[in-house]
Amino acid sequence: VFALFYGGGSNLNQQRRENVATVNGEAISQRELELQYERRRRYYQNIFGGNLTQETLRNLNLRSTIIEELIQRRLLSQEAQRLGLEATDEEMMDSISRIPEFQINGRFSKDRYLRVLRSNRILPVQFEIEQKEELTIRKLNDIIRDSIRVSETEVRDQYRLEQERVNFYFIRLSANDFVTSIEVTDEEINADYELNKNALREPLKVQVEYLEYPFSYYSSKIKVSEKEIEEFYNLHKETQFHQSKAVRVRHILFRVPEGTDLKQREAIRLKAEGVLKKAKAGEDFAKLAKEHSDDPSAAQGGEIGFFSQGEMLPQLDKAAFALKKGEISDLLESTIGYHLLKLKDVREEKTTSLKDATKKIVRAIKAERGRDEAAKAVDKDREDAISGANFSQLAEGKATPLKVSPFFARSDAIPGVGRVEKFNEAAFSLGVNGISPAIEGNQAHYLIKVKQRKAPFVPPLDQVRPALEKRLKEEKAFELAARRADSLLRELNEEKDIKQLSNRHGLLVEETGWFMRKDSTIPKVGNLEGVRFGGIPISRERPIPEQIYAKGNALYLIAFKESQGADMERFEKEKGRLQEETLRKRRQRVLNKFVQSLKVKAKIDIQPEFLEES
Repeated sequence: VFALFYGGGSNLNQQRRENVATVNGEAISQRELELQYERRRRYYQNIFGGNLTQETLRNLNLRSTIIEELIQRRLLSQEAQRLGLEATDEEMMDSISRIPEFQINGRFSKDRYLRVLRSNRILPVQFEIEQKEELTIRKLNDIIRDSIRVSETEVRDQYRLEQERVNFYFIRLSANDFVTSIEVTDEEINADYELNKNALREPLKVQVEYLEYPFSYYSSKIKVSEKEIEEFYNLHKETQFHQSKAVRVRHILFRVPEGTDLKQREAIRLKAEGVLKKAKAGEDFAKLAKEHSDDPSAAQGGEIGFFSQGEMLPQLDKAAFALKKGEISDLLESTIGYHLLKLKDVREEKTTSLKDATKKIVRAIKAERGRDEAAKAVDKDREDAISGANFSQLAEGKATPLKVSPFFARSDAIPGVGRVEKFNEAAFSLGVNGISPAIEGNQAHYLIKVKQRKAPFVPPLDQVRPALEKRLKEEKAFELAARRADSLLRELNEEKDIKQLSNRHGLLVEETGWFMRKDSTIPKVGNLEGVRFGGIPISRERPIPEQIYAKGNALYLIAFKESQGADMERFEKEKGRLQEETLRKRRQRVLNKFVQSLKVKAKIDIQPEFLEES
């Protein structure tokens, strides 16, 4: 659990005090969000290296994802407590004492515990609350996990279905081919217009004029003294300018499933020792990881990035930090299986000097004070605007000129501003000439004045007629194509030969080529509507499906051609791993459904500005 909270490096004095969300009246603080965000950011920094840009971070939508995870954790914690599963203080302290980061020579050190927390601006009482919550949730998860079972027969049947390779015939009928034969009358267009007036209604829209106060403009005017730089450095030295020693490793995992007997465990260990010998003999470790590892990192050749001490399993942590660059570990054993490590790189512990940190510090101080100066400027201009000054006067000498938005609806993103929820809320809460409070966006403050409001209205028929006519033609064409496809399917069910059918009607019959039944996408066809897991239910014994399948405006007539059975010899070799994987997925599905059931009953309030930041 320490890995969940360590490394946040957040300065409590810099954090805003708002709660991110409440779950059944229980708050999720911004501190929790920021600690998790920093840990996740470091994780992606390891993966992307120098290529992790602010744009990439925004696209990852981390804050929204983390808020959802925190809500789920809070729901599980509340439910566990309701069931009387709350962890005791003794269990909590025992768990903390086992965290390697708090140990010296393998023994828990209270001084080290307090020192580590203090250096990361974490109060012991808060950390212990979080640790206790983690243990409480774990108790509930264990009950759910232990209630789920999966048999070898289930896994065998699923494997046989998923691993079978098939090749299908198909005929594609496009609704577009029928459009030219469709006529739409004036009566039909008029009737459709009257029937769908509510759907055609344009929502309330507003137009605003606004002043923008870019943070960067005010930051550029800030002068930072040497004393300020030094004070900032001393305050943040441990959290922002100190880098713990870290190692970069490749990892091969030989997973030992739960319930594995001694004979199977020994077989896995012998396999692991065989791979270790190959690695020690000079074979490519990355290639061996791709071929043999049961870890998700196998696809990347076992690459798991940089890790500081205490962020890996204790057995791996100790071994990794004892290796020299390029060296391969001995066979390591943990509760989940056997492991091999190869050390790729070492990032030594270091503290950035004041001189080297100066540019970063200056940017941080300028950004913070620039935001404050922008806030002062917008507050002053708002007072002047309320006193009678017009926006064009206030815009004189500003970094950006007075701007006028196009008409926009409540949910629209405004060109030049983007999607700033508070901007839209203010615009729609004001009357004409109403002046907003100061609005904080991602890159600037805003002051807006409503210029015009356009009431909801239904556009006249002449304005929407072309779109209505096009849609009606497309709908009729699809209905015509569907009737043709149904007729062809009846014929195909009688004669069972799709090639004869295609020749008789002058249609093109194609083959998908080989693919696995489990694949969600069919080659040359794509994702068909209504296809469930396991694919289209046809086989050599039952070559024609009972229905026509659709994708967009195209319809597909499908017929079975050939199949290749699953490799059951491979199943016998891997059934232990497959059974464990199936069990893990089933447990996760059950847990997800359980969480969803808790969410349905819960009262959850999220502050939208925190989602907006992501």
